[in-house]
Amino acid sequence: MTEYCRPVQFRDRYQIVALSPEPDFDPADITGYAVLSPDGVRIHHELTVDQARMWVDTLLQEEALQHTEPRPPGRPVRPRR
Repeated sequence: MTEYCRPVQFRDRYQIVALSPEPDFDPADITGYAVLSPDGVRIHHELTVDQARMWVDTLLQEEALQHTEPRPPGRPVRPRR
């Protein structure tokens, strides 16, 4: 079965798309929603657009935490001679 994607929303660098079995978009034919990575790879599937939004928001929060957590101490930096 072929699935067709219709863009619904961008959240940061992720895209939420509606999935439909028909090439002509009809809201009654939507079978679910997918979250696409910046490269266009489907990384998650949900039944409702609200669930997809919440999943992306959680993902973005986790990514933000990873960037703000202090890095473990490493070797001290020595000046070059």
